[in-house]
Amino acid sequence: MDDLPTLLADQIAYYRARAAEYDDWWFRRGRFDRGAELNTAWGIDAAAVEAALIEFLERERPRTALELACGTGLFTRILAPRIERLIAVDASPEVLAINRERVARDNVEYIEADLFNWSPPERFDLVFMSFWLSHVPDVRFAGFWRWVGAALAEHGAAYIIDSAHDPTSTAVDHARPDANAGVVTRRLNDGREFRIVKIFHRPDELAVRLGELGWASNLAQTTRYFVFGSVCAGSVSSSAGDVHSG
Repeated sequence: MDDLPTLLADQIAYYRARAAEYDDWWFRRGRFDRGAELNTAWGIDAAAVEAALIEFLERERPRTALELACGTGLFTRILAPRIERLIAVDASPEVLAINRERVARDNVEYIEADLFNWSPPERFDLVFMSFWLSHVPDVRFAGFWRWVGAALAEHGAAYIIDSAHDPTSTAVDHARPDANAGVVTRRLNDGREFRIVKIFHRPDELAVRLGELGWASNLAQTTRYFVFGSVCAGSVSSSAGDVHSG
């Protein structure tokens, strides 16, 4: 893998620069438009993960939540009406501005912070992450989950939504993603390129890795595009974790 500090700095720079065009990916616009058939398949999968999240929230009814890498608010808008208090964190002030405008709710507190250099101020019923775990370097996987454990209240849970490996998920002018590379090159509309971490987790393999760390998970994959589900602390330690180490 590339020099890790440089890679993570490039990753932050990419998402800052991409803020205004980020939603093109989710809504299949511009370079992410793959034609009617694939766009429909994407829409079905996107609706499925949104519905699964809503079902989870309505069943578990967490009162407080921490959203990691909240981005432009595509999922903050689902969380906020169903949570009493939500803290949404992202390293990009540009996406936070979009998120605030999109969600516009008083129960959401926004924090600009690099998640690899930030510790939550309290414990939460829910730690939610959409399209974030795939950007956590493999060498920091165990440390990250210790960090999540330290952020969860007793009987709390994490919830994941992330990318399955499918070559039609990304822009038409991106290189075909290697499922095992761990690092990809991403291009913006203006042609600038950035290197970022991108690890495609399969739900079965991810469940095994989490189990080895003391987590119990209920993970699934949509027909093509997304991995999703809940992760609960089993025997995982509640002592403070360090996201910076493995």
